[in-house]
Amino acid sequence: MYLDPNIFNNTNYKLALIFLYAFFATMVAIPYFIKKLVKLGYVVQDRYKKGIVKIPSMGGLAILAGIMISLALSTLFFFKDIRTGELFIFYFVIIVYAMYGIVDDLFAFKQRYDKIITLLILSLPVGVLIAHDVINVFGYNLFLGDWLPYVIAPIYVMVVANLLNVHSGFNGQSAGLSLILLMTVAIKTYMMNDVSHLFVILPILGAFIAFIPNAFYPAKILEGNVGQFMVGAALGAFLIINKLEVFGIIILIPHIVNFILDTYILTIRKIPDVKFGGIRKNGTIIAPESVRFKSIKYILTYYFRLKENEAVYIIYGITIVFCVIGVVFF
Repeated sequence: MYLDPNIFNNTNYKLALIFLYAFFATMVAIPYFIKKLVKLGYVVQDRYKKGIVKIPSMGGLAILAGIMISLALSTLFFFKDIRTGELFIFYFVIIVYAMYGIVDDLFAFKQRYDKIITLLILSLPVGVLIAHDVINVFGYNLFLGDWLPYVIAPIYVMVVANLLNVHSGFNGQSAGLSLILLMTVAIKTYMMNDVSHLFVILPILGAFIAFIPNAFYPAKILEGNVGQFMVGAALGAFLIINKLEVFGIIILIPHIVNFILDTYILTIRKIPDVKFGGIRKNGTIIAPESVRFKSIKYILTYYFRLKENEAVYIIYGITIVFCVIGVVFF
């Protein structure tokens, strides 16, 4: 799925406007959602601050609002001559993931397998967008036929969304990593093709860049499951429709390792989950002893006395390394 460059008549400023619509709409929406979420009690305790600090969650609603406004305005002015059916399907998958995230934020689903099955079903429409049946794996072409659009693609989107959801916990961790991944994929897509392949992801990128300063330490609002699942679905779908499946695996290696650690501790070792650690007087984090190997963030904070933002910067650095490797070598 791509936009014919001739449609814009060399006026790439329209692509910038698609981005800016989402950016400014999200900026305007964030203060409103912070106020409303606090008023309605949709807040969570910020565990790694001194005293009892509560901040609003479900900030992904502001991101979703920015995306929807950008799509509405862009469809009205810019998307008249493209196949809007494909655009609708792409964003249908993203929006249903966001809706699932809202429900998860409200009811806190516990069963991992129920999550996997539900998200897999929600990913099925993405198969309509797959125009290829071959995956290039390190120079070898794997011909997958109908397996790619109707089996591999939905699984791929579901897995990416879950990877982003699990690799979280600190202020700015999930949001910052998602932004790094989105920008890396945008850069790679531009290098392989041109700006015409970026239009579909510009509303998400614009909205997320507007949101991210509010999620950095100390966070004013968290994106919640609604934001994590929404961005995860967008990233997974964008990777696979642009034939970047292997590239996506490379840049997601830290997320994959984190998921394997989490699964090993909770499912194989069956150690009771401890979601949060503690904090020392000097602000460094105390990783929970029983699940210290559950995630990258706890391994770092167990072996090194790090403050929350310091641990997050290291986690950013790890992902950036794999993103650079992916861009340069894949």
